[in-house]
Amino acid sequence: MKKLNLYPRMGDSNMRHIESIINVGLTEDFKDFLKLNGGLSHYERFFIDQDKTVWEVNSYLNYSELFKLTSEFLEKYKRKLIPFALDMGGWHFCLCLDEGSDMGGIIVNRWTDHLPTDQFLKIADNFNDFINGLKTEEEVDL
Repeated sequence: MKKLNLYPRMGDSNMRHIESIINVGLTEDFKDFLKLNGGLSHYERFFIDQDKTVWEVNSYLNYSELFKLTSEFLEKYKRKLIPFALDMGGWHFCLCLDEGSDMGGIIVNRWTDHLPTDQFLKIADNFNDFINGLKTEEEVDL
């Protein structure tokens, strides 16, 4: 059977809109990933951080969710966080574009079960490390 090519789930105009909200440009790798993977799930969904904590990506966000949450994080927390995925319990995986040591890192928004001071946790230094570190269930000893 013929393998069909996926139509992008987000376009360049969607990416420019997100960039205009936070007034920061997104990397081409990040934009290309979102365009093709928004709203999808992958078999490679487990990430192990430097503390050996296993994080599970349930699905990647579509544009409307990404737009709404980016705006919310900026307004409510004064943070330039671009949420791009959810875990199984609804926590957000975000690209951090705040000035400072977390810039470019992947932050988990643990908005339930944590005090506001502990809500955001950095788990990877950058988006490429996060994506390249994703493993299948068979590759992870759960």
